[in-house]
Amino acid sequence: MPPTKDQVIVDVWEKTGKDVLGASELTLIRDALTARFGSDSSPASIARVLADHGAQLGHPEILQADARWRERQHVFTPDELAFDTIDAANTFIEKLRQTHDQQSLRQSVLQIKSELDLLAPRHMVAREVTQWLTIWLQNPQIFPEWLELRRSTKEFQVLFGTFSSSQANTNDRGLTSAHEPEKRT
Repeated sequence: MPPTKDQVIVDVWEKTGKDVLGASELTLIRDALTARFGSDSSPASIARVLADHGAQLGHPEILQADARWRERQHVFTPDELAFDTIDAANTFIEKLRQTHDQQSLRQSVLQIKSELDLLAPRHMVAREVTQWLTIWLQNPQIFPEWLELRRSTKEFQVLFGTFSSSQANTNDRGLTSAHEPEKRT
């Protein structure tokens, strides 16, 4: 049976030979979790696992490391997550494209998508962005071209208006910045 996250945490901790858990040990453990599972855990949750196994905790270092970790988890501001208009959604997608920390970005997008799934039945923009994020999560490389194609569909244009090629940011291969959609006549 493959080891659990808790087992990996304890194994890496024991290999350090340290008596007190501090920031450097947390970094080693988080790196091992990322290498093994593709994601890490918060410093506070790692400390909890190790405290349950009798480790002494360097509380100030753990609290500081946890605060820094939590700040990095918030890739997007509440304003960027409003999704009250298609322009807000476009602004979000532009920020998504510009964010380089792919690991925390993917985690954030998964969380945002699950929250939007709850809103999608009642909110047209949430339903649309959920579809966008599904494609982005499946294959971020094709997303710009897919979004360009999506925006050119009759369904999208009826719902949200059209996007002229002059409004598209050609450096982004189909992604646009926030703008007012053209009115359909």
